[in-house]
This record gives sequence, C-alpha cells and structure tokens, in this order.
Amino acid sequence: MAQPLGETLVRDLKLRLINEMRSVQTAATAGGVPSPLADHYIELLGVQLKAFTDGQGTGAWRTAAYLLGDADGYPQIASLWRGVFSGDHSLPEPIRVSDRDDVPRLANAWAMPDPAADTSAQGHYLQPFQHQTLLTSTQLAAYVHFPNMETNGFVITQVPDFDTVPPPADSAALNLGSVVERQHVTRTPYGIHPDKLTRHAFVTGVTGSGKTNTVFYLLRQAAERSVPFLVLEPVKTEYRVLLRDHGLGPQLQVFTLGDEGVSPFRLNPFEVPEGIPVAVHLDLLRSVFNASFGMWTPLPQILEVSLHAIYADRGWDVTTNTNRRLDAAADRSVAFPTLTDLVRKVEELVPQLGYEDKVAGDLRAALSTRLNSLRTGGKGRMLDVRRSLPFELFLGHPAVLELEGMGDDDDKAFMMGLLMIRLAEHRRCQGDIDGLQHLLVIEEAHRLLANTAGPRSGGEIVEANVRGKAVDTFTSLLSEIRAYGQGVIVVDQIPAKLAPDVLKNTNLKIAHRIVAGDDREVLGATMVMTPGQDVALATLPVGRAAVFTDGEDAPLLLQVPPSKGGSGSWPTPGEVRERMASHGPGVGGKTPSTGCDQRCLAASGTCEVASALVEKRAVMRSFARVVLSAVHTGGGLERCWPDVTATVEPHRPRWVESKALLSSLTRHAACRLADARGARAGWTYAQTLAVTDLIDEAIVAHLEGHATADAVTALRRHLLALQGDGYGPFLGCARIWEDRPGPCLCASPVAELVEAGGFAKAWAKARDTDRASPGGGRPGLWNVCQDAAYQLVEYPTEGQAPDLVARLKDVASCTALCFAQQMLTAEEWAHPATERRALTELLVESGRQVTGWGPTEVS
Repeated sequence: MAQPLGETLVRDLKLRLINEMRSVQTAATAGGVPSPLADHYIELLGVQLKAFTDGQGTGAWRTAAYLLGDADGYPQIASLWRGVFSGDHSLPEPIRVSDRDDVPRLANAWAMPDPAADTSAQGHYLQPFQHQTLLTSTQLAAYVHFPNMETNGFVITQVPDFDTVPPPADSAALNLGSVVERQHVTRTPYGIHPDKLTRHAFVTGVTGSGKTNTVFYLLRQAAERSVPFLVLEPVKTEYRVLLRDHGLGPQLQVFTLGDEGVSPFRLNPFEVPEGIPVAVHLDLLRSVFNASFGMWTPLPQILEVSLHAIYADRGWDVTTNTNRRLDAAADRSVAFPTLTDLVRKVEELVPQLGYEDKVAGDLRAALSTRLNSLRTGGKGRMLDVRRSLPFELFLGHPAVLELEGMGDDDDKAFMMGLLMIRLAEHRRCQGDIDGLQHLLVIEEAHRLLANTAGPRSGGEIVEANVRGKAVDTFTSLLSEIRAYGQGVIVVDQIPAKLAPDVLKNTNLKIAHRIVAGDDREVLGATMVMTPGQDVALATLPVGRAAVFTDGEDAPLLLQVPPSKGGSGSWPTPGEVRERMASHGPGVGGKTPSTGCDQRCLAASGTCEVASALVEKRAVMRSFARVVLSAVHTGGGLERCWPDVTATVEPHRPRWVESKALLSSLTRHAACRLADARGARAGWTYAQTLAVTDLIDEAIVAHLEGHATADAVTALRRHLLALQGDGYGPFLGCARIWEDRPGPCLCASPVAELVEAGGFAKAWAKARDTDRASPGGGRPGLWNVCQDAAYQLVEYPTEGQAPDLVARLKDVASCTALCFAQQMLTAEEWAHPATERRALTELLVESGRQVTGWGPTEVS
C-alpha cells in the first residue's frame, strides 16, 4: 500500500537529514582521524537526501507491502520478496521483512501502521515511518510494474497504434462505424461519401469476423439513399434476411439460381444487349469461359471458333453487327444462340479440324462434357434459354442472387462472370454518369477474380495463362465501370487468393480479423500498415476492422455496429417464393427454356425427358423422316409416326406418361428441326417460328386423334413458298424433279445427311466397285443412294394401294437422286462434267429416260 506525503513533511524530513549529515561530519572532523564508518554513513544519508530531493519534484510516498501466508508458505514468500526487490541499489537500507501480528487486520482494512512515536525527537536521524519505506514516485513504480510475459491467469494484450482522426464527412456520408482509440470505442463516427464507392471497396476477414455484417450495414444505408444494389452470393443464403427489413424488404428481390423450386432465374449467356456489338460480347464471353473452366490448348481456340460459328448460324454478321434473318420489328432474343447450339456446334466442328480420330474424340469429349454440365438440371433451365430476364428488372431495385443451388465452383464462377459482363454491358449502354447509381456486391470473389500468378509447369502454365488473361479482363472491367456510376464491393476471406489488381483498384479497404501471414502481408502492403498494425489484424474481435481510404496516411480502427441479425431470422424457401410471387408475373416464376412452351412448364419432368430425347440422333432422324414424308405424300404422317413412337418408347421412364412425352417431344423436335433448316436456308425468325408451329400443330392434331390433312397442307404450302420458284441450286435439280408437283423439299435434309458423313465410306467403296464392274453403270452407287433415301422419306410396304406405292417409290427415287447430286458435288475432285455423267448414269439406274444432256455426257 502507498500513501502520498505532503510537501511540508518531505521538506522537514529533508532538513532533519541535512542536519544529521552536518552533525556526523562535524564529529568526524573533530576526531582528527579517518572514520570509514562515518564516511559510509554519510554516503547512505546522501542517497536518502537524493531520494527526498526527487520526492519533492515527483512526489513521495510512505509505502508498506503486506505478505500473508501460512506457517509453511510465509517464509518462502518473504524470501522470494526479498530476492525479487533486493539488489545492489537497495539503498540506503536493504529490503527487510518484519513480522507483525496485526498484518492481517491492516491488510483487510487497507490501512497502514501508525508512525513511530519519536519521529520528531532530536538527535540521531531515525526512519520516519515504522515498518514502512519512503519512496519516490519513480521507485514506487517498480512495485506496480506489470509483467511483460503472460502467465496463467494474467493476459497481456498488445494495443496497436492506429490513427484516430477520421477524414471530414458531410451529412450524406455512409457511416462505417465508430473510431476505436487504444481499445476504447469512441463516439467519433467514420463516414465515407457514397460517390467514393464508385472507386470500389474491398471487405475481408476470416469466417465469423464480421465482414458480412459490415456489408449489411453499408447496404441498408445505401438503400435509405435510394441506391439499389445487387448481391452475388455464391455460398449460404444470408442476404435473404433483408426481406425482413421493414424499409428494404418490400423492394428486395431474391433469385435462387439453379433452384427451380423457389425463385427461378433466366439468363442466356449468348444474348447481346442492344447497343453492344456482338464481337465485343463474344470477347467478353470467351473470357468468362476461360476464367471459369480449366482448359488447355487447343480447347480455348476450338471454343472461340465454335462461338463465332453459332452466331453465324443465327444470321449474325459479326463485322457489321447486323442479322440478315432478323426482321426490323422482331424480338431480338430469338436471334441469339443457346448452350444447346454451342454443344451441337462443338460436336459438329471438332471432327472437321483435321485431328486424328482419337485426338478429335478426346477434344470433343473434354469440351462437350464441360458445356453439357451447364445444361443439366436447374442450371440447364436457367442458362439454356433464348430469352433472359430483363436486366433492368433487378438493377432498378435491391436484389440478391443466391448461387447456393449451383454446387460446382466452376459453374458458380461462370455464372458470376456472366452477370458481371452483362452488368458492364448494361452500364456501357447507359453512358457516363456522375455519382453512385448502383452497388454490386461480389461475395467469395476469388472464385472469379482469382490470383493466377505463381510457379506452374507444363499444361498448368498454359491453363494459367488462359485464365490469367481472362481475369485481367474482369479487373479491367472493374476500372471501367466506375465511370458509369457503378460501385463494386468485393468481399473475400482470403486476400492472397485474389488477383493483385483487385486490391490495387479498390479505394476503400475494410479489414476484419485476418490470421494468415500471407494475407496480412498483402493487406499491409496496400493499406500502409506498420508491422505492429499488421500483427494486430490477427487478434481483432468480432465487428472490429482496420479501414483505409484515399486522403489518409495510415489506417484507422473501427467498431462496426451489429446489422445482420441472427441466422434464426432467415426467411424459409417458402417465404422467399411467396414474396417473389408478390412482385408480379415474370419475376421469380418459371419461364420456358429453349424449345419449350407452356405445356412443358406444366410438366417439367416430362420436359426434361423430351429435351434429352431430341439429342438422340435416332429420335430426330425418325422425326425428320415423318415431317418430310408427310409433306411429300398424303397420309405420310399417320403411316410414319409409329416409327417415332417405337424409337422413343425404349427411352421413356415409366413414370412419364407416353402421350404427354410425345406432345412435349413434338415441340422440342419441331423447334430444333425448323431452326436447323432455317439456318441452312436463311429463313427469317418469323418464318422459322411459323414452320415450328405448323409442324407442331399437325403432329399434335394426330396425337389428339384429329384430322391432319389441313395442317399438313398448310405446312407444305409454307415450305414451298419459302423454297421459291424454280429448281436448284444443284445442276441436276430440274432434271430430278421435272414433271413433279412443286420443287424439291428435300435439299436441306439431304445436305444434313451428306455433312454427317455416315455414307462417305459406303459411297467411296461403291464407286470403286462400279468402276471395276465389267457391266458398266452405277448399280453400287444407286444402292447407296437408296439406302440414304430410306433414312429420309417413307418407302412403300406390302399391302399398300398401287397408286400410293408408285407415289412413294417416285419420292424415294427423287430423294435418292438428290442425295447422289449432293454427294457428287461434295467430292474432292468434283467437276460439272463429271457430275453430269455420273448423275446421268444414276438416272438410268433409277429407271428414268434420259434426254437433253447430249451424247457426250453419257458413257
């Protein structure tokens, strides 16, 4: 215990000490002989004199230390005490321990022993306070000095030095929290003007450190200032709790990407916003694929060629940004390809690239597998569509996109990339805007904006280079969109996994607790942190964060108030579904995917099966044969449709009703067939849709048991009108179809069969056989042509009427000759004279009378 002494008492004690020193010196001098004892005594008194002098300046204290213990422990404590506080400078008197019976009473009363009765006596100098020591403030500090090492029950906390004066903020500023000064939370707020968020923000911290709470706090304030936001949430569903916010909840839209049962989302990756060149969108789209999927050379190059090809198939001229198949008043969404188109193009294109069969198969399988993974389940319904949800729908209001329903990390990265480029394109169309217009929150940003640097070898280097270039594209977008009033809040718990440019290009940085040394090193370098501040990041409590922005020379420490709410308050999927339904039709509801209509939405399981079936070549071959046979010969639909049923039935799940499946299949197959024929013939999208509807109408009428003649007649007339007047485009078209009612309708189906290459080997073998035959003619080739025609049109069967048999044979013969004409044209050494000679011989094989081409053309 210590009690301060008054200045008068200290002065009196000092004077008494001086008088004692004079008395001793006088006595020693009078003795006339040296006195070592007197000299030592004066030396000790001099030490005490200095202490009194220091005490007059810094303060003096009468001090007593009480040591209590039992019979065994007390002697040990006393010895330990003397050992700790005794030393060479324990002057003018050593540390002593005196036994007193009243120590327990004094300690309990926090009292000190009374001074000795003779403190004012004249004569020899006496210690002024019995069993107490007079200490200066400096000496007393040794007793109360805290340990510099932790021990059991005693914790030492390093208090780092952070700045405590925030930059000036006006009334419009967003509050980030209260400034913390040496572990004390002050009432000083830290604010940042909303417009500064267009230079973006980075929020980081380990799980449970409070980073999401900080984002909640910012978003609530932004919404109060009428600034909408879009949250990309790859994991968990924390942000849906904002539906419970009284001010924000009624406006908030929550979409569950990949989860069709709650609040479905629709986005066609290939849809290009009006005002954006297709070529620009293609480059950005390529970056999304490269950043999301690990691909090695030549997969990225094959993908790029395929992307350009599917846009060309849909009528786009990438150079001029025009579409020859799109009417002026038509819906642009019908002109864009889909994931299904891309997969089909990859499977069609790879075999044509000249690789060995095994290599080509590996490349096709690798790329198709990646792309097909995006077409399965809820992902397929979300991404494999023609028409996206309008982007304005969720950019004009607060919105949350939950990606938890997409289990694969690559798929999540792909989706985040798509949304980011669509947002950038949307902002480009709007043009430059001053001030903050919208906030984008990217949670788990390393999935898309990954750090691709680091040592790699072999194929890893190639893959890293491709992905690194793609990531560079996205970091450049971050820099670009600030000019359009778009702010971005990047949220991640592992800063070292992020591309370095993300940290460099974010103005506001908020760092919650970060433990890993490499993460703290990255942050410290971009937040101007001292080593002590860097270490302090590892021990920050929940809700506390270091903050740094422009205009500051050092980071500040803030305490962010609670804003998120507990997990128990999260809305259930049913509540989300109900809330989204209240926003009206088209928001959070199911919409058709590619080739679907409302009948598919009524039975989504049946639709899934039908979508898979149209990918089977046998099914589409049977379906196309029905359509071509129907428009060539009356009753062909009814006679050939059982072939489709027979092809489908082995693949029909038992829980799917047959008639419903065939109805859904009809729509999907009609759409695919019309799209393929329209792309080849250059039909407009209105014309293509009309063909789809007419095919669908005719076959559905048959499935319903109604007459089909009128519908088939309408389909035939429409196809003939699209064909135009005259024959062509091949040399022998007029000769093949002369004296027939109407021009050829089989050119496109035959072209598809020729390009498929299934008859190439048989054709080559038959041609060699015919050349070696001593009898001449082309019987071998004619047999191949008839086999090919059988794949495309109806052939006569037993028991049919003679006039029908004759008609079927004639159509089959014409189709076989059409196949021959196109196979001859496709040959490497094709020449008009050679084609005429071969086709003439095949006409003879078919039983035709050949006239008009001249004798020189016949051999």
